[in-house]
Amino acid sequence: MPESSRDAMRSKIPFERSGASQETAEAVVFLTSDAAGCITSQDITADGGYGLSV
Repeated sequence: MPESSRDAMRSKIPFERSGASQETAEAVVFLTSDAAGCITSQDITADGGYGLSV
């Protein structure tokens, strides 16, 4: 993807950065742990707030 396209996309993300795979992995680890034992049927969007900027 051209740098100009990445910059345009990044400017629409409230956090102004792309998430790292490690951040997604940490959410998965939490959701599969006992600490998330009461969480059921949830959609978790890991988009840095991109969906909020519509």
